[in-house]
Amino acid sequence: MDTKGLMNEMGGAFAVSWLIFGATLWTDGAGSDMETMGMGLASLGGMFALMVAWMAFNGAHILPPITWMNIMTSDDMSDTDMWMNNGLKLVAQVVGAALAIVLMAEVLEWDMVTYAQAYPDGQGDWEFDAMAVAGLVVAGAILGHISSKVDNDWAMPVAVMAMAGMVNFESAADMASMLMNDTGDFMAVTLPWVLDGAFVGVGAFLAGWIDDNL
Repeated sequence: MDTKGLMNEMGGAFAVSWLIFGATLWTDGAGSDMETMGMGLASLGGMFALMVAWMAFNGAHILPPITWMNIMTSDDMSDTDMWMNNGLKLVAQVVGAALAIVLMAEVLEWDMVTYAQAYPDGQGDWEFDAMAVAGLVVAGAILGHISSKVDNDWAMPVAVMAMAGMVNFESAADMASMLMNDTGDFMAVTLPWVLDGAFVGVGAFLAGWIDDNL
């Protein structure tokens, strides 16, 4: 077990959850107006923060889709150690996000909005959509190609920022929020955490396969 690597995943997920994803808060105390505290991935601030996190927690994936890209582009898909190590990284990311949520709940003055409150119909939000899946595969192909071909520290953060509206990079934070508040939306949160990341990984694999065979 790569203890240092898992600690980096937890630390990176903690930092990203705190600085970028933030928390959704009730701003009026009456449970009607919400405000999200966090820079968001689709912003220059979020891009810079993600780059700093990747530099500070060297080697950490931090975002579940990046872990899935690493899984699906592995040299040996039958390697049980590879599956175990990456599976633990996915769990460590949820733990890091959960720690950030706990600390934010203690520090922030306003009441935090739970996952169930923010998404009252969340259980029905996820459903199979062929076009959405195709979009995730294409996004994974682009991310995978950039990751393997562009030797620049800013390339992946820029790509993540550009695709923030297409790929659910916040799935670990969503899992942490759901598990700590109300598990009624378990399937709606868990399926994107697993399947969306896996589809991105498939795209990265296909991009590498096409590049190797051209």
